[in-house]
Amino acid sequence: MGIFEDIKLESQDHPSLTLASPFNILWEYDRGPQEKLKGDVHYALQISIVMQGAAEVVFGDWSHVFQSGELWWTMCWEPHAYRLLFPRNFVMSVNINIDNLGNCGPCSDADWLAPFTVEPQYRYCPSNDAERGEIALVSRKLLHAYNRKIPNWRTHCWLMIHQLILRASERVSAVEQSDANGINAGMSRIQKAVSLVRTSKIPPSLESAARSCSLSVSRFSYLFHSTMGVSYGQFALRVRLTNAANDVRTGIYTLNEIAERHGFCDASSFCHAFRKVYRCTPNEFKARK
Repeated sequence: MGIFEDIKLESQDHPSLTLASPFNILWEYDRGPQEKLKGDVHYALQISIVMQGAAEVVFGDWSHVFQSGELWWTMCWEPHAYRLLFPRNFVMSVNINIDNLGNCGPCSDADWLAPFTVEPQYRYCPSNDAERGEIALVSRKLLHAYNRKIPNWRTHCWLMIHQLILRASERVSAVEQSDANGINAGMSRIQKAVSLVRTSKIPPSLESAARSCSLSVSRFSYLFHSTMGVSYGQFALRVRLTNAANDVRTGIYTLNEIAERHGFCDASSFCHAFRKVYRCTPNEFKARK
């Protein structure tokens, strides 16, 4: 993992994202340069756009500096980190409920997940001033509609979000696109298992998850990894740890109680798994909040 090993992650929760409310928009205006990278992980798909300044972004061993008018893409439960670099920086993040992605009426057959699932270095980023200007224009319109709540603002925002995703999907190279082909179909096949993991305190076993999708274990495992970018076990563990992190944050439960609530053998095994993902102990995580 390189430099990413030393970055502490925060668990982001987006409870407002539902089938009826499939997106939200957050923004950060801050001064830089910031000394440390800030890491986080979340279920929501995320598009982050630099509106002013610049940001260094890290995914595993890959890092890149994004300038004004550029953007980066984050898949579900994909650990990442960033820091702001200029004296004044403004970054807008669009969070999307994956269950609604691509729901734009009868003409919705684009590969909507491709911009999020190809390797980070191949994800779309404007390469010239003209493209940066176009991204900046759409992003400003999106932020204006969201903030001012213009007539039909939800529809305007949803279509502009998909305008950004469609542009990115079409610019994924042919080689990388071939790896991403069929992702939408794959998502429909594994959707029941994804929903079960998200709604259960203790996710179902691999066998039960495969059975819920009427698939063999081997076929389910292949589809899950090719669609989500991680194995079913990794995905389920990240969901469990995110739910457990929320319990840690409340301070209501002991570590033994949290371990039991989320299906860990004991507090020791829970703490070990927690530290591997969040790069800190549960007590350190709680102290940061």
